[in-house]
Amino acid sequence: MPAKAARNRRTQADRSGEMRARLVRATVASLVESGYARTTTVEVCRRAGVTRGALHHHFADLPDLLAAAMSDTYERFFLAPARTRPFASLEAWIDDAWTRLRRPAFKAVIEVWLAARNEPALGRALRPAIERYKQVFSIEASARLRALVGSSADVQAFYRLACETLIGLALGRATTPGGRALDHEAVVIGMLKTLARRIVRKAASQGGAP
Repeated sequence: MPAKAARNRRTQADRSGEMRARLVRATVASLVESGYARTTTVEVCRRAGVTRGALHHHFADLPDLLAAAMSDTYERFFLAPARTRPFASLEAWIDDAWTRLRRPAFKAVIEVWLAARNEPALGRALRPAIERYKQVFSIEASARLRALVGSSADVQAFYRLACETLIGLALGRATTPGGRALDHEAVVIGMLKTLARRIVRKAASQGGAP
């Protein structure tokens, strides 16, 4: 293949990737600022500054675009950092998880989760993205989490409690005007970390793991 043709091919691929990323960013921004009900293909195109034809060239429909937006959010905010930064303790995991869940972009995830419960087509489109989410928070799907949490039933139960609590805090933030911090966030996070220390010490004293 001539060098010029190869360069043109790479340029076309780069442009395609850039356009997809642009549409995904516009989708996440719309979900965060306007919610699911107002996130339409017309709104996404307006925010991205592209035509509907350009959108449909890259995504079959809105559910396809939303699934791509969810996968991108999981990858950038959860999966990529998790591959390079091991956790020293459950307390460290709590700090790291909350740092990510409290980001405005997680409101986009919540919006789509709720919508998918009532829209079968969206639910089907989201299945691959949901599998990516399991890689982030599921003990069964993540060897890294299994190594952190260990085999103690008490520690595993605490981990699940902490997950649900942090997601609940993130949902609380998502429903406040401007996504501002809740007054009780610091207290709840502190209690989770205190309980984590107690649970881990108890497991260790009983000869369990970690």
